[in-house]
Amino acid sequence: MITLSLLLFIPFYIEYYFYEIISTFIFKILYIFLGLIVLFLVYSHYEYRHIKIRTIEIQSKDIPEEFNGKRILFVADFQYDTMSRYNRKQQKKAIELINAQKKDMVLLGGDYATWEKNIPKFYEDAKDIKIPELGVYAIYGNHEYPGEEETAENMKKLGFNLLVNENRKITINNESIYIAGVTDLWHGNPDAEKALEGIKKEDFVLFLTHNPEYFEDMTEAEKEKTDMILAGHSHAGQITFFGKIIVSAVKNKEKYGYGMKNYGGHKLYITSGVGGAALEMFIRFFAQPEIVIFELKRI
Repeated sequence: MITLSLLLFIPFYIEYYFYEIISTFIFKILYIFLGLIVLFLVYSHYEYRHIKIRTIEIQSKDIPEEFNGKRILFVADFQYDTMSRYNRKQQKKAIELINAQKKDMVLLGGDYATWEKNIPKFYEDAKDIKIPELGVYAIYGNHEYPGEEETAENMKKLGFNLLVNENRKITINNESIYIAGVTDLWHGNPDAEKALEGIKKEDFVLFLTHNPEYFEDMTEAEKEKTDMILAGHSHAGQITFFGKIIVSAVKNKEKYGYGMKNYGGHKLYITSGVGGAALEMFIRFFAQPEIVIFELKRI
């Protein structure tokens, strides 16, 4: 009788045993998954907070002797806001880093705030950007629309030169270079022909466009007038698969995602920017924020 009872109990025991094993396995998987999420968020916020300084040498025979060795700082995509929060601490840190660099000129590549209501907050801190000897030059990003008039007004108050399909000639002892800039590809009316007006092929020109895909709209003659095209917009993917861009604001992620490019002999640098948010969080994953220093070298 006891043996029969044990035999009847065996299926229930086996079922319970396997239930325990499966339950334990599922809980372990859930714990590992949750742990990976926590690790991802901790690392991503750490990466977001650590802005790297990248130095790139630009070699060109078009660089005048007076500009040989000059250092030009380029930064874009501050965007230290979400719909509900503003990361004032990180913005101040970025501005402190800008001020700490040895430089002769500052170039701002657009997208100073994500939401129009936060534009004033950016400029409250931007007044602390120290204007170097050769000035500060800026362009519109897609997030300056609407709000372009407010942006223009604030830029003027700060003593920054806003380039709206135009260029500025910078001269030292009768030798000059040019900084040219266009409005945003998505919301403005970018006009490279107008921005490069009066510039000759042998002049040294840095050309600013917020969206790197504007390169596709430029004519060969316009590209020939530029020595380097500088852009942002992509955030280097913001959250990538260990460096591989999966989602981006640019259509062609491989071609215009991040870094130094050379297409048909025309140089294009796309910065990862310094700010940006994802899912209302201040995070980046293998898309480290950066400030770029271009050092001019005459050859």
